[in-house]
Amino acid sequence: MDEAELLALFQDHRAGLAGAVRSVLGPAADPSEVLQESFARVLVAHRERRIRTDPLGFVFVVAMNCARDVRRRNDRRARDHSDEDPMELPSTEAPPDARLQQVELVARARTAIEHLDDAEKEVFVLRVSGGLSFEAVAQALSIPLGTAKTRMRSALSRLRRELAPLEPESDAGGRP
Repeated sequence: MDEAELLALFQDHRAGLAGAVRSVLGPAADPSEVLQESFARVLVAHRERRIRTDPLGFVFVVAMNCARDVRRRNDRRARDHSDEDPMELPSTEAPPDARLQQVELVARARTAIEHLDDAEKEVFVLRVSGGLSFEAVAQALSIPLGTAKTRMRSALSRLRRELAPLEPESDAGGRP
């Protein structure tokens, strides 16, 4: 694979890579700087002939590692600025009911994904955003195939529980 093919691979999967970065940094994050850094690191690795596995899986792992680096830096800075709420959701007053439900569902899904364990999130994002096979995910993360499948099953189970419709609560007197 030459550098032009590497660039084309990166551009073809830009949306998935951006989703992977947002899964680490949060939905409001701008992934462009992280993706630029990721491409630079992938290009260096390519020139040093360090890409021995599936190139697409390698690109996703590098992007997620760059995003984790940014998250760690942001976490250190957040300790000094604890008044800010990075999880603040956009206002939902103006949109119609259908749009409001969609916004709420997306916000719930993003929050649920953010609450996955890092190991589960890695596999989930590589499978869903990256479109990688379980074999490619396992190879990219240097884990056994069975471990990749178990982590995905665990992630899906947690997401189903968190995204299940809320049931009305009732107290002992039968009132809702």
